[in-house]
Amino acid sequence: MAQIYLFVNAALYVIFALWCTFMPEKTASTLGLSFRSGSGKSEYITVYGGLEFGVAMFFLVAALRPELRTAGVLFAVLFYGGLIVWRLGTFIFVSGIGRVTYGFAAGELVLGILALVVWMKMRGGTTLVP
Repeated sequence: MAQIYLFVNAALYVIFALWCTFMPEKTASTLGLSFRSGSGKSEYITVYGGLEFGVAMFFLVAALRPELRTAGVLFAVLFYGGLIVWRLGTFIFVSGIGRVTYGFAAGELVLGILALVVWMKMRGGTTLVP
């Protein structure tokens, strides 16, 4: 179960990384962002493309190496937990949020809940702390 979860995350983040790297104007505009300069575009490609690719590679390595699966799932719990909390904050304090953002939030929530379920099954109970 953990291996499949990690492979799915790896695939999703490879797709996101490639999408943001090779279609930065389209992905940025879909998210409501725009580039004021080449520096902005460089930053977007680096953070959205490069960081997402790095996350994908971590999920992939954790999926392929049994001794890293626990770390991979724990990372997912913490990673999505942070995204969910910060996203919820923006929904409370920021106006004008578009449908695409709500779609990403739904995906993050599902992946976060699944991470928690996988983590709990791996831990054999209800403890969050290793």
